[in-house]
Amino acid sequence: MTWNNRHSLFAGLGLIVLVNAIALAGVAWNRSEPADSRLQVSERELSHSYPYWRKDNSGIALRLNYRWPNSKPNDYSYASLRQLSPEQMGAVGFKVPKELNDDSVRRYRRQLDRDGLLVLEFNGPLYQQQLQMAAEQLEKSRADLAAVADNKQLIESHKQARETLQREQTSASRLFVIDAGSDLASLRARYPDRQRYAIVQGRFAAWAWHDAGRWQIGGSAQVPVAESINLPQRWHAVFAKLPRRPDTPGFPHSGGEPLLNAELAFGQRLEPWLVEFRAGQSEAQP
Repeated sequence: MTWNNRHSLFAGLGLIVLVNAIALAGVAWNRSEPADSRLQVSERELSHSYPYWRKDNSGIALRLNYRWPNSKPNDYSYASLRQLSPEQMGAVGFKVPKELNDDSVRRYRRQLDRDGLLVLEFNGPLYQQQLQMAAEQLEKSRADLAAVADNKQLIESHKQARETLQREQTSASRLFVIDAGSDLASLRARYPDRQRYAIVQGRFAAWAWHDAGRWQIGGSAQVPVAESINLPQRWHAVFAKLPRRPDTPGFPHSGGEPLLNAELAFGQRLEPWLVEFRAGQSEAQP
């Protein structure tokens, strides 16, 4: 039989059908019950993924906002990349040197990025710790300012501490990375509450840096599936009419966010999808 353009067309169409069938089967398996975990989130954890917005695309993508312990807003320094301890990097499968010197650190840092698992904690002890730290910093700044009332630097520090606490109480994400590893069963055994702890796939990178003349090592990680979560068509009208958070007098950039509540499920492949989506209400201001 002679191969011609018609055969090529049928072969191409068959390949497209096969690829789509495999993709749909993967989605169906991921969403089969029971889900690995379910989180009840708001606009603090789920926001519009603007980089994925296109005028010629009718789809809407949302972004899952997660944080690292003791993280600072808009921190893009090297310090912000020191997210994971050497022990956690070892649990993911990286070869961690016992002694740190130029050669061992070079070998550690040259290891290729790899996949692993991250544990996300929602509205739990880490968030409460973050709230307490912000409250303590505000109290300290208040005491410092009371001692030297006309100090411009202390006035600015007090203003920033007040804004930080307000942000933590009303708009900052309550979803924190708490742990890392490579074995799903052992991580789930340590974090059995499926309404508070979600386990997701992460992409890990080894890092090393000098601190006070000594080598320090650790790593960083990202959650690829957090970048774009599809909002089904049936909720597009709800999304378009979401109420907005009102401005708070005395706090810059405190309003304007679309308010929502959603149930986010994480399936057999640890990939998230929206189960419920509705308009939310503004939280009480401090």
